Amino acid sequence: MTEKKDYSSILFTPEDVGVLGSAYLQQRRENKDFGIVTGLKSLDEDLYPLFPGELMGIIARPGCGKTGFMVHWARYRSEVLRKLGKKDRAVVYITLEQSIEELNAFNVAADQRLSITSMARGEIKDAEWNECLKSAINRRFMPLWNIGYSSMTTNKQIRVDLDAIEGALSMIRDQHKLTIDIVFVDYLQRMPLPGNVENKAIGVSDNYDGLKNIALRLKTPVVVGVQARREVDDRDDPSKNKLPIPELDDGQWTSNVEQSSDRLLSLVRPIKYRKENEMFGKMQVKGTRQILITVLKQKLGKDNWSKWAYFDPEYNKLDELEKGG
Repeated sequence: MTEKKDYSSILFTPEDVGVLGSAYLQQRRENKDFGIVTGLKSLDEDLYPLFPGELMGIIARPGCGKTGFMVHWARYRSEVLRKLGKKDRAVVYITLEQSIEELNAFNVAADQRLSITSMARGEIKDAEWNECLKSAINRRFMPLWNIGYSSMTTNKQIRVDLDAIEGALSMIRDQHKLTIDIVFVDYLQRMPLPGNVENKAIGVSDNYDGLKNIALRLKTPVVVGVQARREVDDRDDPSKNKLPIPELDDGQWTSNVEQSSDRLLSLVRPIKYRKENEMFGKMQVKGTRQILITVLKQKLGKDNWSKWAYFDPEYNKLDELEKGG
């Protein structure tokens, strides 16, 4: 039997639009200081805050900071909510690249200034272990939820696909009675293809559209890590001042990122392409911790501009460049 659909749920009269539109603008006005920012002041000066229903892509080649950027942002936003006493909201980080235990190690490294490399090797000294335990206790008070696979549980886990993601998010909202503040997805190309889709390009594009629909249906901003295609590296030509900076249509297996994103950033670490003291555009490479953040697309705001920041993958830290040294 075909399920009867309620078409009135998606039909809005001119009067409905007028009332809802005015309420939307009033909400924006009253909550103008509650838009979600990254926490990097130099970037947030010109990057429009994220609001419910919006989709942002973070595009980069492997090792250029997608995860680090999103983990920083999720931690920062969780701390903001904790300080504001917003116990009815949840920041959700969806990890498809690593287990939730590995992701937690990144957070412990940032909390306690411990080396993620040493932690991964099990080289944790007694004093450091005490700091790890302290971090575990403090973690309980952070409104940071995870969706993903566990390497420690023996329970059978379902596939983390688009339907499972929406189901888990709905569970946070409906059963735990929390407002979903912001969602991070790490990362797009690791998501299982929907349904019976076998074409990779179609499947990846459908997943990105699906994440936009989740943002709209659950009334939350969604930030998605996007792998940039290999051809970005081939564009690097210092003699012609060409840099390997991912552009709007550089999503691996998809160009839909350009169309469906409300905001799109790209990340690149110069040390991946240059040696110490060589020039990366107008910036001299100093150490391993420089990262260039470019705003490729921004609805209702200016785009095609860049900011330098400090990124330390060893301790999973992202900060202003001048503070990083």
